[in-house]
Amino acid sequence: MAVGAHAASVPAAQIDTVKRVCRDTMGLAAPNTDYVACVDSLTGSLAEAATNRAQAAADVAGQSACGQQGLKPDTPDYAMCVLNYRDKTLGTRPAHVASAQNPIDITGGN
Repeated sequence: MAVGAHAASVPAAQIDTVKRVCRDTMGLAAPNTDYVACVDSLTGSLAEAATNRAQAAADVAGQSACGQQGLKPDTPDYAMCVLNYRDKTLGTRPAHVASAQNPIDITGGN
């Protein structure tokens, strides 16, 4: 049985656990639509939690790296540095408006 769009970011062992929870704890059986919704919802929650953990780890690393660059917390340049670091670390596309200065390149190259 296929699971929702979140399955690609959740390990197979966790998907199996989710299916067991929906089946054994919730008393749902495949291919019931409630079972499918349960699996999709829990898988989505796991995927979101993994994304949040990765973002938090990238933010902590970015704060350290930007501080080592001499930038001070609670300043616009520090905030942009941390956001740029997170974007590069996670491979995400920036959705931030840069300050008047060019973004700080903490990796030594583009």
